[in-house]
Amino acid sequence: MKTGLLARRTFLAGAAVGPLVSARAQTSLPDKQVQLLVGFVTGGCIDFIARKIAVPIERRIGRHVTVINRPGGPGAAPGEMLKKDAGEGTVLAFMPSTTLVSSLVPPGFGFDPLTDLTAITIAGTWPIGLAVSPSIGVRTFDEYVKWLKNDDPKRRKLGSTASDTFVQIFSTMIGKDTDSTFDPVSYRTSNPMLADLKDGRLPAAVAGMTSLLEHHRGGRLRLLMTTAPKRLPNLPDVPTAREIGYPGLEDLEWFAFYAASKTAPDIVNEWNRQIVATMADPSLGIELAEFGMTTETSTPEEARARMDGHLTMWRERMLKVGMTPNN
Repeated sequence: MKTGLLARRTFLAGAAVGPLVSARAQTSLPDKQVQLLVGFVTGGCIDFIARKIAVPIERRIGRHVTVINRPGGPGAAPGEMLKKDAGEGTVLAFMPSTTLVSSLVPPGFGFDPLTDLTAITIAGTWPIGLAVSPSIGVRTFDEYVKWLKNDDPKRRKLGSTASDTFVQIFSTMIGKDTDSTFDPVSYRTSNPMLADLKDGRLPAAVAGMTSLLEHHRGGRLRLLMTTAPKRLPNLPDVPTAREIGYPGLEDLEWFAFYAASKTAPDIVNEWNRQIVATMADPSLGIELAEFGMTTETSTPEEARARMDGHLTMWRERMLKVGMTPNN
């Protein structure tokens, strides 16, 4: 019998998002079915989180919310679809900030985050984690750096499920800070990467804590550090990058909800009101925290400023490691 996360994922992926409340909430949103676009495969961590949030949103607004998966590349398909959307407010996207980073690198990205999208609200934050396979026998980041100094090129493999651009920048930052070189290995989804870590085919990986936390607890990988500003409450024994002497690796990524840029401000503001109220449920926050996500919401203006600042930060990081941003 399926238990735990697997059972929940199976239910959320295979069933309707949830029963509607008998009396619809007071809302000015269009009285139509809503599509929530996710740029990653069904059953993955980002898909799971999107569906977990979609359930109470649907119940709150009294409209069917259908999660639609459009996987591929860095998860950019939802942004490309919103770029073409008429802006009625019935199509939203749920995307991680790591997807937006890919817009900084040529050739042409499918959309411009700052002109083709309207940010509705931040949904939550999560740090990046560096994890190693238990088979390599290291327990600390310093031990891992020493282990890398061996001439065996297989030791330099560094897996990631983030966009190619993101992992290239991040691995270059780690390499520069540790005087090491890496061979980035990209995975379309987290499951094969985690299986390779567990079985020793991949020595190390960087990924969002939403992908790594459960497997660290199960002993299938070992987290050596996170990029969070401070230690996570549910990982008190895992140090931060700053604590172990690499403050330049500090980073906090985030999820956000988006609409098409053509969407009227009153619809954007109403979506903000409804999603922020949904995310305020403490029980939802507790569930999401189990996967390394800290609930955080914002106004549309604050979300837009977060996007702008985040892209500026990564543009500066690219220049620092010798990469040329697209814009």
